[in-house]
Amino acid sequence: MSNSKKIILPTTKWVELYARLSEYVLEYSSLDQIYNDDGTKTEEKQDEFCNIVDDVENILRMFFIKADEVKEQTETRSDDE
Repeated sequence: MSNSKKIILPTTKWVELYARLSEYVLEYSSLDQIYNDDGTKTEEKQDEFCNIVDDVENILRMFFIKADEVKEQTETRSDDE
């Protein structure tokens, strides 16, 4: 899908969306403990979360574009002219 047909999302919404979706996938798919006693993710689950984020962002890029990326592309085109 070309960028002109993608929905532009504010970067804050992009981050919120990938974070929530990634957290959901991690919690849904995990059989092992996700959090330490202090409430932080275990090192293994943090690594898994980062991998999930990469996949989720790739899926998001199929349908959406971050507002910051639109701005960068516009500035790059202006510099080239």
